Amino acid sequence: MSTSTTAPAPSGGTGRTVVRQNADRSGAGTSERIIGGVSRFGLVGMLVVVIAVFSALTPDTYFTTTNFRLILVNQTVTVIVAMAATLPLLAHYLDASVGPMLGLAQGVSIWLISVHGVPIWLALLAVLALGVAVGLLNSLLVLKFDMTSIIATLAVGSLLMGLLYMITSGRVLYQNVPPAFTSIARGDLAGIPLPLVYLVVLVLLLEFIVVWTPFGQRLYAMDGNLRGAARAGINVRSYTIRAFVGAAVLSSLAGVLLASRVGSAQPTVGEQFLLPAFAAVFLGAAVLRPGRVNILGTVIAAYFITFTIAGLQHLGAATWIERVFNGLAVIVGVSVAAWSVRRRRQLAVRHVERLENDTASKGRTT
Repeated sequence: MSTSTTAPAPSGGTGRTVVRQNADRSGAGTSERIIGGVSRFGLVGMLVVVIAVFSALTPDTYFTTTNFRLILVNQTVTVIVAMAATLPLLAHYLDASVGPMLGLAQGVSIWLISVHGVPIWLALLAVLALGVAVGLLNSLLVLKFDMTSIIATLAVGSLLMGLLYMITSGRVLYQNVPPAFTSIARGDLAGIPLPLVYLVVLVLLLEFIVVWTPFGQRLYAMDGNLRGAARAGINVRSYTIRAFVGAAVLSSLAGVLLASRVGSAQPTVGEQFLLPAFAAVFLGAAVLRPGRVNILGTVIAAYFITFTIAGLQHLGAATWIERVFNGLAVIVGVSVAAWSVRRRRQLAVRHVERLENDTASKGRTT
């Protein structure tokens, strides 16, 4: 004679334990969402706070249309260089030649147009072709000669600065620059400065490419693990070449934009853009997609740095504050990004453990 043994409903201490576990999980999930939201959008909020604070402290000089317009326009070149540096970093390559590439591009464009009388459109094509060549050279050194990206691009950057000094003979080139060339960056479109128009177009285009196309997704998948990416079917060499070429071409565009705005070629321009660009890139890795460099994060970080430095200078800060702040931005950005990666891994481990515990609990109940 068999008897049915139906498990009784949990009661007493067991019921309280289950409720407590569920509450703990709910509380942990809420705190995790709050921390995640702050890490993703905290810099955006800080940018708003910075603008509000400095506008209140110096309303006559900081909180003006002229000041905001100058900040937005003057930062366009740095933002484009920062986006150029972002492309190789998606695959864990560091391209230190983006600044010197900008310098050579601004020098070559003015040199061809003003010294040799080359038509503007042909000079621009030549500069872009030069960018492609530099990107291919960087790729060759990294892929064929197994050089680390930082060493290869530092060496190439030194070569580019030498070439810039050679074509300019160490002096500023400013004579015979046609107005048609300077109008590229000095005009407006419906009241909006052309550099801002170019920047918005580039940001939208790059964000689409990086987020919504296989190119960006596979660069993210590489993330320094080239062997694993190759085993997953990604053509590592092809995507590496595209990233370096894209970075060099973007830097070339930034150089042309700078030359058009200034109307001259400076023999020492280029390297000073490196630290601000990488400060934006690494600090941007702590926003929107924490732990991963990204285009929109780079743009937000670049303007956060610029609006903050401008505010400090309006309060009378010395000029050296810019270098100090950029250095701190790199340190903070790298540290926060590393913390975000560790946190993401910890959350993944916790999620797996919860699934295993839930599965074990269901098995015991059954």
